[in-house]
Amino acid sequence: MNIEIFLQNFDVLTDTPSGIAKLRELILHLAVCGKLVAQDINDDLASALLTKIKTEKERLIEEKKIRNKFTSVAIKLTEIPFNIPQSWEWVRIRDIGKVVGGGTPNTTQSDYYTDNGIPWITPSDLYKLPGKFISRGKKDITLLGLQKSSSQLMPKDTVLFSSRAPIGYVAIAKNDLCTNQGFKSCVPFYPEMSEYIYYFLKFAAKKIDYQASGTTFKEISGKEFSLIMIPLPPLEEQKRIVERVDYLMSLCDTLEGKMTEVKVYQERLAEVITYQTCKLFT
Repeated sequence: MNIEIFLQNFDVLTDTPSGIAKLRELILHLAVCGKLVAQDINDDLASALLTKIKTEKERLIEEKKIRNKFTSVAIKLTEIPFNIPQSWEWVRIRDIGKVVGGGTPNTTQSDYYTDNGIPWITPSDLYKLPGKFISRGKKDITLLGLQKSSSQLMPKDTVLFSSRAPIGYVAIAKNDLCTNQGFKSCVPFYPEMSEYIYYFLKFAAKKIDYQASGTTFKEISGKEFSLIMIPLPPLEEQKRIVERVDYLMSLCDTLEGKMTEVKVYQERLAEVITYQTCKLFT
């Protein structure tokens, strides 16, 4: 699809809520395939970004801020789901960030919870979250609660992904926070990548949910999450992609708002007509 034609006809591509949802999916698909913005020959290649990420990762390992827990897992040609621009690279989540789980302090211990402590996020806090960022949820925990649970304090720009009940909610940490066990989060080695990773996970959420397993409820493990493949653009192109997706998603929001207004008007009109009709026959 020619992106200029797409933009020129954006507001007439759909006139139903389901159509807008499909439009959002199309935007994300174009974004992660490298078809939403033009490539710039002046950008560094994604391979150069990976070299910088590797250097940063080695520094963090040396400073014992992360553990060298996982060995690299090569990507086979048969695993690649679609073509990407030559300047991009296929990588795994574990190659570009630290994967962190969460935990829940003992709910019977009142000294583990507080009204104004460490922000502690659960999947329900992401339900209908307005925007990409989250600063805190319904509950905070104390430092003692953090120490007495498997939850971990994560920095600003961490990308949160709900890994069960349900799978697929995504948000970016606006500040230091922690989560319950319903998350697998990615702490990017380059924080500037967080918004692109966010949009990729929004795109991949349905597939991740489909491939998840479980008996009581479906779940994706930390290892499975770390092995997810992500198409990586050069850093400057990531910024252009995020800017374009932000703009197009805001247009989708506007369309949804207009449709809601029309629906409310139609419902009120129907009520008036029904009322007037009833009066004629009484």
